[in-house]
Amino acid sequence: MAKEAAPGKAKDEKAPKAEKPAKAAKAETEVQAPKAEKAAAPPRPPADPRLKLLKKFHGKFLPRGPLRDRFKVLTERWNSGEDHGGVTAAELKSLLDDWRASREKPPRVVTH
Repeated sequence: MAKEAAPGKAKDEKAPKAEKPAKAAKAETEVQAPKAEKAAAPPRPPADPRLKLLKKFHGKFLPRGPLRDRFKVLTERWNSGEDHGGVTAAELKSLLDDWRASREKPPRVVTH
């Protein structure tokens, strides 16, 4: 019985080796196809720097008050059309800075 098991194992070992070159050849053709597609695609324009600043507010809580009002006005302008209502990066940056400043904890006073 031990003699019968050994030839069976040898056949099983050879079968996967035969499949590996086929898989490698298939993988090479798949790798070459996306490279050809990437070369044919036109270069993407750079990302809008204003969008990076606007995304920092997604999922964040703005308490009622002037900051939330400013944010609502900016988002309404942003969603108004193709040019995003003339919202500037400076406006978004100043709102972000003010929001971060409002969230800062007051400095600790050390008493001895």
